[in-house]
Amino acid sequence: QGDQKWAGESQSCGKWNGAVASRLESNGIRCKTVFYREWRRAMWERALYDAVWNVVGAVREEETDHADVAMFFDMEASDMMWELANNLRGGLAVTLIYGFEDRLFSIAEMRGKDEPCELIDEMFPHMQNVFPGKNRMFWEYCNYAKDKRGLLQGAEVPPVPTQLSELPSIMKQGNLRADGTI
Repeated sequence: QGDQKWAGESQSCGKWNGAVASRLESNGIRCKTVFYREWRRAMWERALYDAVWNVVGAVREEETDHADVAMFFDMEASDMMWELANNLRGGLAVTLIYGFEDRLFSIAEMRGKDEPCELIDEMFPHMQNVFPGKNRMFWEYCNYAKDKRGLLQGAEVPPVPTQLSELPSIMKQGNLRADGTI
């Protein structure tokens, strides 16, 4: 709300959150102590950042870093972030906090210079598990990266859904419950 918001701030939760935060802060690292739900949202934001910036940047012919994605491919990154975030809400009942888009762009602009966008075959199954469902734009980019750019050769990339009916969304049916019950 009225609190100052920091992009990329460390967070701790749980029984020893105060001890962890004080150790980090004594070494000059900002750390906020939060309840589990807030920490979970922050981790989803970080996973979203890692997936979107690397996928959008890796499909480029020229070498691209995270700051370049934030400056030159912002519309693509924004569209993909919203697609993935909406599927989180409909599938896992997680809603990211208002302003997540601004925070992620701030992280990329502050720290993304010289951080190359790359897709690592061993990390791809993790990205599939983190963002379940059929995310059309995300899979289009991943398939392009595999077929045209020669990336993700050791990973099994799902096909792109061909019709909107193949993209199930509980939310679009007016259901706010993640279990499928209206």
